[in-house]
Amino acid sequence: MPLSPSQIVTLRNMFNNSQQAVAQYPGVPPKPTSSSILVNMSPGAAPPVIRLRSGYVTSLVFLDSTGQPWPVVGYDLGNPNAFNIQPSTPNGKGDMLIVQARDRYEQGNLAVMLKGENTPVMLTLMPGQHAVDYRVDLRMPGLGPNAVVGTSGLPQAANPVLMSFLDGVAPDGATLLTVDGAPAQAWSYQGHLFLRTRVTVLSPGWLSSMNSPDGTHVYELMKTPVILASHRGEIVQLSIRGS
Repeated sequence: MPLSPSQIVTLRNMFNNSQQAVAQYPGVPPKPTSSSILVNMSPGAAPPVIRLRSGYVTSLVFLDSTGQPWPVVGYDLGNPNAFNIQPSTPNGKGDMLIVQARDRYEQGNLAVMLKGENTPVMLTLMPGQHAVDYRVDLRMPGLGPNAVVGTSGLPQAANPVLMSFLDGVAPDGATLLTVDGAPAQAWSYQGHLFLRTRVTVLSPGWLSSMNSPDGTHVYELMKTPVILASHRGEIVQLSIRGS
């Protein structure tokens, strides 16, 4: 006996609901995050933890202390059956690795060999977390093969405060300021001005700086109401207002 139209609709709804239940990940959906990590290569230091989730890919970007890419020349997985890993370029000499968990909860570790470095970078791979690292910038101590050294000839030490502002997360006690004249964010913190922007600061001279691969810069300056910068080949003036 053929089904009635209402029975057909009911069966279709039941099928759709069952398919949705199968595809849906149990529990709370993971929170996507992007972050930067200062890698400590000292003996006894805890390796950075990379938070993964089955069905999500994570990009690992390796940088030197000047923010320049540090090429990856090799890697090895401690548990190859639980993870999938691919280099970002066909020749395997890029600065980025793409990692994905195959299992929901099985853990492992990853050893990454960087060009010119004798000691591998060790990472802990931790699936099944409440947050997933979509992108992690791993900033290495020292100068890589693509390093850009400032006029002083000495590399700047990695600064956790600058890295926090670079990630867009202001430390406790920082006061958000108003910026006019160019796309930027500014904070007052510990008596200094911190500027997060894609423009290049020309004046006044900055005390320290840090940049990310996407072209974002963070500058630490003495407090000032006006900043001159270069934006797309033109000189622009940024006005800083606030406490």
